[in-house]
Amino acid sequence: MAFYKGEQGSVKFDDGGSSPAAIASTTSWNLTIEKDALETSAMGDTAKGHIGGMPGGNGTISLLYTATSGDETNAFIEYVNAATDAGTAAFELYTDTSGSKKITFDGVMTSAEYTATTGEVQTVSCSFVTNGAITLSI
Repeated sequence: MAFYKGEQGSVKFDDGGSSPAAIASTTSWNLTIEKDALETSAMGDTAKGHIGGMPGGNGTISLLYTATSGDETNAFIEYVNAATDAGTAAFELYTDTSGSKKITFDGVMTSAEYTATTGEVQTVSCSFVTNGAITLSI
């Protein structure tokens, strides 16, 4: 049985929404997809009924910040500081090294936490929310 390992994952991002590029030194990513449960119960029913509502998601991407992080990585971590954000930034979260298993969506960066600790490599953790459809190719 083959397993996917965390080090096989990667992240691509493009604030213009057209050509996502790899984010260097990514150490982790997570995405939670949630769907609302809409109640359909009516007077006289003896049990609650529900249907699925619209899905949406949120998550975080963590990376090491190095002197060679590159333009794509810098654009990624600076994106949270954009005052006007149409929610069209392209995110691609990969589960394997071949790039065939991925989750794609447009999103909005909601926060960035910069960490510098003596004796450790600097890290950045960015939070996001999805905007529109989430495509699962896993």
